[in-house]
Amino acid sequence: MSSSKITIKDVAKRAGVSIATVSRFINNAALKESNRKKVEKAVKELNYHPLLYARRLAGGKLDTFGLIIPGYEGIFYSFYALEIIRGVATTLGEKGVDLHLNIFWNKDNFKTSLVDGVIMADVIGNQDQLKRLVKEEIPLVVINKKIDDKNVNFVTIDNFRGGYEATEFLIHHGHKRIAHLSGDLRVECAKDRLEGYKSALEKNGIKKKANYIKTTNFSRKEARGRLEELFSGQDSPTAIFCCSDEVASEVLNFAEEKSIEVPKKLNVIGFDDNPHCLYGNLMLTTVRQPLMTMVQEAIKILDSNIETKKPPQRVVLNTELIIRDTVSFL
Repeated sequence: MSSSKITIKDVAKRAGVSIATVSRFINNAALKESNRKKVEKAVKELNYHPLLYARRLAGGKLDTFGLIIPGYEGIFYSFYALEIIRGVATTLGEKGVDLHLNIFWNKDNFKTSLVDGVIMADVIGNQDQLKRLVKEEIPLVVINKKIDDKNVNFVTIDNFRGGYEATEFLIHHGHKRIAHLSGDLRVECAKDRLEGYKSALEKNGIKKKANYIKTTNFSRKEARGRLEELFSGQDSPTAIFCCSDEVASEVLNFAEEKSIEVPKKLNVIGFDDNPHCLYGNLMLTTVRQPLMTMVQEAIKILDSNIETKKPPQRVVLNTELIIRDTVSFL
């Protein structure tokens, strides 16, 4: 008999117990040890796999968490996206929990019946999906974004502070002509880093220049075009705060091609602490964001909400400025 056709009745018959006893076994309910061993033996012999949806209907845990990531250009090359997937998969693997990954491409096809709870890695264009998940009352945590809905858990990073400290660090090294290559401004983290940059300039008495703020959408290709614009005139910047280490790496490539010496003629700060951007003659000064801690906090919150419904938890984690080779005094 095919294992896909094995039913709970077949397991009960092989084990010599009631269907109710097998159901209790599937849902990790209390059982006599003798009955548990009988059912375990029957399940193994028959290679029985209970339907996930049936387990959900029976009130059982599926030991599977969902991770939803909004799709965007370059997602499969994104340090952030890959680190989040790696972090969630690794942490869940250590707990014996499976990962159900869903990338949102403008269509909500996520099935809550397949998971015990959901982590949403930001909300970009899928606000209606978030509303649906909240309405379905699935345990849920949003990461990398503050959510106004009082019923939603979130864990995010203080991107404003990261942008502020990076910019002020450049100011304290004598720079006044500081540019910012921003990320996709539909994304909260990019907006917050930009606002941190603006605030640092304002509080240090430096006039903000609109032509020093360029949007790259976290893309190296976009960064190259914006750099050509920044250095096309006489009033080129002496320092650049970048939305990501990938973009900062493109700045370093551009500077090398144009014979602009870093850090003597141009200072550069990235954001992420991406290990792939540490190689070469210059080690990149950057803002470290605790992505793994963010993931672990989210899973901890999700775990606790699956066991017992609790008041929403809101966590904001600090960044850390990592000083290396690409910043120096004027």
